[in-house]
Amino acid sequence: MLCLLLAAVAGGCHTAEPVTVYPSFTVAPALAAQAPTQIAVLPVEDGTDDRAAERHLVFLRQEVMRQLVDRLYTPISSQAVDTALRGTGGVGAAEAAGSRSSVLDPTWLRRVVGRAAEDAALALRIDRWDESKLLINRRVYFQFQASLVGKDGQQLWYGTLSGEVKAGGAGAAPRDRDYMARSCAEIAIRQLLLRLPSPH
Repeated sequence: MLCLLLAAVAGGCHTAEPVTVYPSFTVAPALAAQAPTQIAVLPVEDGTDDRAAERHLVFLRQEVMRQLVDRLYTPISSQAVDTALRGTGGVGAAEAAGSRSSVLDPTWLRRVVGRAAEDAALALRIDRWDESKLLINRRVYFQFQASLVGKDGQQLWYGTLSGEVKAGGAGAAPRDRDYMARSCAEIAIRQLLLRLPSPH
């Protein structure tokens, strides 16, 4: 009887996994051949319908740069990248002209890669960022598109990552909503970069 009671209690305490992701990435042979180490992280694009990720874009870019170091890459400073991108007709300029473009646009990427003397450029677009359940279950639902492009314009690594992450991971979630969202962003970026092979 005691065993049954303990089993019932254990079953009632079961919680969902803190991270559930669905990756779909392609690694081109050129990644190993070029073995880039110096990476320019481009400004992150908010591709959500309601600009849901807009307030996190700078943080997301900083997280990508910070976590690239853990993957044995060396990110170029964002200031150097932004200076090199000026006058290249980037995403903002295209939108201002009335023709929507994307940071993942291959033509634009070929035009800008290498301008900051990097080996490759990393582009990230946020297609979904849903915080509507954040105060209920501490979770954010997301979808990313990412591409690593060599200085010759070749795509070295690209694909999508979707899923849900819990603020704090397996531990306790922060109490503040913004800190919860940033915790989710940090975990989601980690899951993204775990799919990027480290340089040889």
